[in-house]
Amino acid sequence: MERVARIAAARAAALDALTSAAGDDSLCTLARERLPAAKYHEGAVAALGDALRASRSGAALPDSDSWGSQWSHLMHRDSSWTAYVRGGREALTHL
Repeated sequence: MERVARIAAARAAALDALTSAAGDDSLCTLARERLPAAKYHEGAVAALGDALRASRSGAALPDSDSWGSQWSHLMHRDSSWTAYVRGGREALTHL
């Protein structure tokens, strides 16, 4: 249970960071420099959500090096996807 609590706390912190980066705006309406910051934190929240589900079910945690690989083709042409995947991978690395 300690692992679940630790992951849940990390996810809550990532969600707080996402909320702070987005301010009162929807993620869909963010632009310019705020978008990559928000997408980074959104990726962290998503990856930590995956880790939390895995931990609760007793499965292995997602691999930090390969998490988000399904979006790698988008990362090469869109900085938002790069930020999203990087945020997720770094969040998993810090677990």
